[in-house]
Amino acid sequence: MKSWLFSLKGALTLSIITLISEAWRSFLDAMFVLPVDFGNEGTMNLAAVIFTLLFTGWIWLLHLTANGSKRGLIGLFILNAIVLLGIPVSWLLFYCPIECRADAVIFNLANSLNLVFGALAGVALGIQIWSGKERKVLSSIAEA
Repeated sequence: MKSWLFSLKGALTLSIITLISEAWRSFLDAMFVLPVDFGNEGTMNLAAVIFTLLFTGWIWLLHLTANGSKRGLIGLFILNAIVLLGIPVSWLLFYCPIECRADAVIFNLANSLNLVFGALAGVALGIQIWSGKERKVLSSIAEA
């Protein structure tokens, strides 16, 4: 387990899990938060474009990293850090004070999962950047 966590496959898997938990949290935002706080159609469309660009970029960086791109790995680390700090951490510290967390059980779960998996992915991706090893995940999967 320890070696898997610090491998490129582990880093990519944790990043994919973080992507899924972020998509779930974004879906909750689109259903419950955005219509109430930003009810006009233009803001909702802008949020949809932003989420689409975020997830498309994330998937593209996953693809680049799986093909051995060092820039893809660094971009994935940066995107993971921005999303991690921008959404779950800021939600816990600023957007939802302690009294609103009791009413937001599903949001707490989504943000907590995003925070845990995002932190693990950030550590695993950081170790991959720091180690400097050139690896391709897709070629090793095809050979197996």
